[in-house]
Amino acid sequence: MTGLILEGGGNRAVYNAGVLDVFAENDIYFPVTYAVSAGACNAMSYLSKQPKRAYRVYTEYASDKRYSSWKMFRRTGSLFGFDFIFGELADELLPFDYEEFFRTSMKLNICTTDIDNGVPVFFSNKDLRDDLRPLIASASLPVVANIVEYNGMHLLDGGVTSPIPIEKAMNDGITKNIIVLTRDETYKKKNKPEFPLFYLKHKYKNYPKLIDALKNRGSLYNKERLLCYEEQSNGNAIIIQPSKPINIKRSCKDPDVLDEIYRLGVNDANAKLVEINRFLSLNG
Repeated sequence: MTGLILEGGGNRAVYNAGVLDVFAENDIYFPVTYAVSAGACNAMSYLSKQPKRAYRVYTEYASDKRYSSWKMFRRTGSLFGFDFIFGELADELLPFDYEEFFRTSMKLNICTTDIDNGVPVFFSNKDLRDDLRPLIASASLPVVANIVEYNGMHLLDGGVTSPIPIEKAMNDGITKNIIVLTRDETYKKKNKPEFPLFYLKHKYKNYPKLIDALKNRGSLYNKERLLCYEEQSNGNAIIIQPSKPINIKRSCKDPDVLDEIYRLGVNDANAKLVEINRFLSLNG
């Protein structure tokens, strides 16, 4: 059995939306998917068999102030309008097929971070049936999004503790994987928090394990990437990643730039389609 692993990365993840649309167009689906943050949001449309929906979310609504804005951040504490994204957008503007999503036998494992303990916690499709908070938590970036409370836990972005959930897949016995990264081969993450440490210590003074995780985020990311490359070298994985650097901020809203990144994902996936089909025919 072959699994699918999806990195996040904010609006940079429009890249894996392109990859997923190539999979959908070629009727390539996986029994189990492990996804983080924006990668998990893209996986939703993939599992509901709605090609181009994720692409349209990025290119038509990323610049919408209801989707994301600093004005909203100042008012609500969150840069992202999750009420809009999982409300009007999903219900009316670009309707999400919840019926198909919950009917599928394919399993989606969504990664979040338990900030009390500084560890990744995964939720499945079934956990979303009555409450989308696990999905929202997975995409709730530290500092620019609010802490999500769910089942007694305090949750934030899964990318803090498992940016590329390859270890989770392997621990679950999924030893063959297709891995979609949103950084090119030359990228190496700096081992320092994205925000000043003194500010993080103040904002999250009640969550010291989260502070530790944020301090070690760079080294963890690089470690997980290295494991992905090792798995590929050993014949246990195929990596699809940008064939050239994607040099945008995670909050990029330019539809032309996002379209270009999407097309890069489409082209890179098509370039590996024969290899992927061969891999799947051997491993199921």
